[in-house]
Amino acid sequence: MGDKDRNENNGIVKEFNENPYNPESKRPEEIVRIFYINNVSIVPVVSKRGMLLGILRKDEVISELSDIERVNKQKIDQFIKKLAKKMSLDELLAVVGRQKEFVVINLFGEIHGNWSRLKLFAACEQGKKGDYLNEEIEKQQEEQILEWMIYLILEHIPRPLYALNNKGKTIFYNSYFEEIFENQLKRDVDIKLVEESLSNSNKNELYSKKRGSKEVYFYNKDMKFYYEKVPLVSKGEIVGFLIYYDKSLSEDSSVMLPGIDMEGMSLKKMLESIERLLIVEAIRGNSYNLKEVAKNLRVTEQFLHKRIEKYGIDIKRGVEK
Repeated sequence: MGDKDRNENNGIVKEFNENPYNPESKRPEEIVRIFYINNVSIVPVVSKRGMLLGILRKDEVISELSDIERVNKQKIDQFIKKLAKKMSLDELLAVVGRQKEFVVINLFGEIHGNWSRLKLFAACEQGKKGDYLNEEIEKQQEEQILEWMIYLILEHIPRPLYALNNKGKTIFYNSYFEEIFENQLKRDVDIKLVEESLSNSNKNELYSKKRGSKEVYFYNKDMKFYYEKVPLVSKGEIVGFLIYYDKSLSEDSSVMLPGIDMEGMSLKKMLESIERLLIVEAIRGNSYNLKEVAKNLRVTEQFLHKRIEKYGIDIKRGVEK
């Protein structure tokens, strides 16, 4: 198995076993298949940021392919860059016909989702504001190469990794994470489960190796492992988080003590977090004997049971259900 990448435009998860942005991995003639399979006369070419780079016309692509010798010398990005043209709204209206949706591709011939006719018209009008085509294409080429290098590096780090953007959506996970997930849950990686589980504070217990330690870890109940959560920073802003599975902590959880991260919490949340922490520690300290826990905390057993239910504490493990 290889790297995984989530396309935010259509929710598709692609598996990368080779560089998907290698200009030599696709041939220009493959572009023709996109026209016929989708029964369209034009194919918009967009950048990674969703900017319209130009539009391919079916007749021009077929005409270009008629010179086999010349085409065979061109890489896919060169071929698309040459034929992707700007079109005025009037020119576009003359060729779209009754087509309401268009498959769009990137500079390397990879399908990048679908655009509505309205979105295409709006992008076409916006393109009149400046000549950004060549600059955007060069930027796209550089970013795609850099992105592949990043995926390649992450895949070869011998540690399970999972990356989320700042909206909690999956952008990457490697084969090591895939292996851990399958071993723990006896099933293939479920992206929806991972996203929901990691975003649910009630399913992620905060820990540190010792009281006052700055080394902070989490325990996720659904996936049953300890992990580090490292911010991904771009231009001084957090754009996501990288999840590092920590095997050493999972093998020796006895050294772990629960902790609380109060940054950004309201007073109510702070008090609830402290109360939950005290209850968890009391349960562990009294070998899960709830009668003794209630006695030591000077509360009734009924009150204790209500709090255990409120905070989702599993009295068999001392962590969330």
